[in-house]
Amino acid sequence: MKKILILIFMIYFSNAVCSQSKAVFTLDKAVEYALNNSTEIINAKLKVLDAKKQKIETRAIGLPKLSTSAGYNYFIDIPTQLMPDFLSPAIYGVLLKEGLVNHPAQSSGNLFPVQFGQKHNLTLSADINSLIFSGEYIVALKTSKVFEDFSLKEMQNVEKSITDKTTEAYLPALLIKENIKILDKNISNLKKMKDEMDEMYKEGFVEKLDADRIKLSLENLKVERENLARQIDIVKNALKLVIGYPVKDTLILNDDVESLLNKIDDSVLFTSLTFENRPDYKMLEKSLELQDLNIKRYKSQYLPTLAGFGSYSQKMTGNNSDDIKWYPSTLVGLQLKFNIFDGLGRKAKVQRAKISMDIAKNNLQNLKNVISMQVDNARAAYQNAIERLDSRMENLKLAQRIYDTTKIKYKEGVGSSVELTQAEQSLYQAQSNMLKAKYDLLNAKIKLKSALGL
Repeated sequence: MKKILILIFMIYFSNAVCSQSKAVFTLDKAVEYALNNSTEIINAKLKVLDAKKQKIETRAIGLPKLSTSAGYNYFIDIPTQLMPDFLSPAIYGVLLKEGLVNHPAQSSGNLFPVQFGQKHNLTLSADINSLIFSGEYIVALKTSKVFEDFSLKEMQNVEKSITDKTTEAYLPALLIKENIKILDKNISNLKKMKDEMDEMYKEGFVEKLDADRIKLSLENLKVERENLARQIDIVKNALKLVIGYPVKDTLILNDDVESLLNKIDDSVLFTSLTFENRPDYKMLEKSLELQDLNIKRYKSQYLPTLAGFGSYSQKMTGNNSDDIKWYPSTLVGLQLKFNIFDGLGRKAKVQRAKISMDIAKNNLQNLKNVISMQVDNARAAYQNAIERLDSRMENLKLAQRIYDTTKIKYKEGVGSSVELTQAEQSLYQAQSNMLKAKYDLLNAKIKLKSALGL
């Protein structure tokens, strides 16, 4: 019974591990996974959260601040100060005025020690201060809100970038996968032909050279398939890195080239360009808004700043428990600060901020030109890719017919092995060209949608 339980546990554990270390991804699921697990996305979300906290931090500058403090002092020896004898002259002056003495007191010039204070001193206080008016603070509040919006636009730009990167990393693996399927089919067909050729050689109908040519072609296809099988692991690892998937875990791609081609809608060719669809354009627009607020921030420093404050304290003092007393103290006030002259520093800051604003405007205009050029180029590349795929498919059909005809002629003894080898190589090249045309079409669609901001 113990062994059975251990076996059941091991089977359950192994199934759990396998379920955790293997995933089947379509392209859409890979994009969804990347948008939740990519390091770039996680960092972008953290930046948005940081911008939210920064807004709270900025708002706190203008809110009232309350603080309390307590302090206790016990004087083992009360501080002593030396003071001149000011009592005797005062007393003698009164006596002289009343006629009780005949002459004023003569100062001896001696200093007498005097102690001020009590041994026990306890102070409890509460202070409050608040910013009542500050132009710079008002602008800072607006800036923190705009910066939060900028962070959101930045995250959207990262999401678009990750989506494009995921798609671009997913397609090469599909291309290799499709190529392996074609190679498997070619290897199977060529193996049958090799078996037939070996039999014909044994019967003396073909030369050994012909059989060797077929064998060499078969071995070359097998080597090429092995190379592609190794390359697909490398390409998958690159995809895992992009989407944030553990490299050591298994990733199975569930899409194929044909299914993605069937999803292509040529209407994207006729979609009009809207700059606001591009996250990078919206980011630059927000940066212009930030530059404008930066100018206002420096200008607001010419305005006065008004702050209010208040303080309440209770002080306990005494030499022993019998004479301890509490004494309150209350204070309220206003502080107005006005910077009259700062050496023209603020003026220079305003001018520099305006220069930065002009630079940002120029960058926005340049981005418009770049986006327009990207869209035009992407449209042309997409149209060319559609036409190229149609042409490659026709070429593949033609190469297949030539190969089939050449193979029949060779079997009937009216064709040479050289012709068969040439037709075979032409067929393989046509297959490779068609795969590349499919990849180019998918890639062109990605770039066009990216240029349009879709």
